Amino acid sequence: MTVAGRPSPAIPVSIQLGAPKRYQPEDFDQFEHYQLNVGPVDEFGDLPECPPTIKNIGWTLGNDCPYRCNHCYSMNARVKGADMEDWMVDRIVEQLALVGVETVNLGGNEPLFTNGANPANTKLPYIIERLTGAGIIVGLTTSGVTLLRLYRDHRRAFDLLNDIDISFDSPFEDEHNRNRGARIFHQAIQSMEIAQKEGKPHTAIMCGMNWNFSLRHIEEIVALAKRYDAHVRINPVKPVQPEHMEVALPADMYYAGFARLLELCDPIDLGEPPLAAMTDYQAAKRCPCGRTSFRIHSITPEREIHVSPCVYLHDYKSALDLLEHDLIDIINSPQFKVFRQRNANPAAIEGCSGCELLAQCGGGCSGRSYLHHMHTAGERSMRAKDPYCPKDVLPTQSFPQRPVIRSEQRLVHMDYLCTWIGQPK
Repeated sequence: MTVAGRPSPAIPVSIQLGAPKRYQPEDFDQFEHYQLNVGPVDEFGDLPECPPTIKNIGWTLGNDCPYRCNHCYSMNARVKGADMEDWMVDRIVEQLALVGVETVNLGGNEPLFTNGANPANTKLPYIIERLTGAGIIVGLTTSGVTLLRLYRDHRRAFDLLNDIDISFDSPFEDEHNRNRGARIFHQAIQSMEIAQKEGKPHTAIMCGMNWNFSLRHIEEIVALAKRYDAHVRINPVKPVQPEHMEVALPADMYYAGFARLLELCDPIDLGEPPLAAMTDYQAAKRCPCGRTSFRIHSITPEREIHVSPCVYLHDYKSALDLLEHDLIDIINSPQFKVFRQRNANPAAIEGCSGCELLAQCGGGCSGRSYLHHMHTAGERSMRAKDPYCPKDVLPTQSFPQRPVIRSEQRLVHMDYLCTWIGQPK
């Protein structure tokens, strides 16, 4: 196929068969995943898998976004050339309902821009109405512009939303605007104000990086969330591309930051596996990817829509087009099965056998483990363990033990992604 106006090279036989590929970062092809069947799927052999109980999923709606966030994980999975049509939305919603999906987060790009940069062409209100009409809970992740436009021009769609995640790259305006490439901090604040006024559950979400996860930043994002009666959610950056390694969190910063967050907030979701291990969280289910969650990717120039078990691992997009194949067949594909094998057999992960933290950690976040290993060892492997492995890092901070999660609200990011959600005290 042709991606971004240039032909892609033929897929080597070794990659087609799932063998690990060794490479240098300067040779990294950010569009290679469009060739499909890139990531290895046979590393766990005949080992059993945990059962799929898909409940909470994400959907990247379009291929356009007015902003250029330096850490964007979906930029290389969004190629312009085709738009969504009503029948496509109807088909996808029908398939989600058939497998029992309960919640959908609309994000990835700025979700307003489903059909190009002109908001007048958006399919977002239709998508929200069709999902909620099927009994599916809908949430939205936005920098602000999508929420403001829905509130102004599509109030019914706004009212149908269950909860809203409002994205901050920094709680400090200049830093946020600089990383977004636009002066839009005020839009995020306006969105927080609207959600607070309308009584809509909302969360200040920040991608944790080595420049915005200091104690000063953490204390300010919690204070900001508290001012607007919001939750806080943190996604440590996943290095989808080699340059993301430059902003990835060092392990000591990861643990110091989350220790402070757990002092300032009551946990709502402990979906970060190393934190579940450090807190001895008894209800830990380990990485949700391919087990309870997956990601629908935006439409390709060839008018296909693919699905992957993990929002960050584009290498694992199933070759089956959701517009032509049943979702249950995609969930049962080798690209999904390997994630469930990893979840069910954490002792088969390199360096994890015999670890007393394995029940909660399970080898850590699948996406982070795979990507860090790929960029540091030059090898694609689902048997790599989390770079924040607490047995390797030996954190010095103290963490609350055996927390009991209490939340009266259903948020779409619960048990979707390896993420952390807290309520400011």
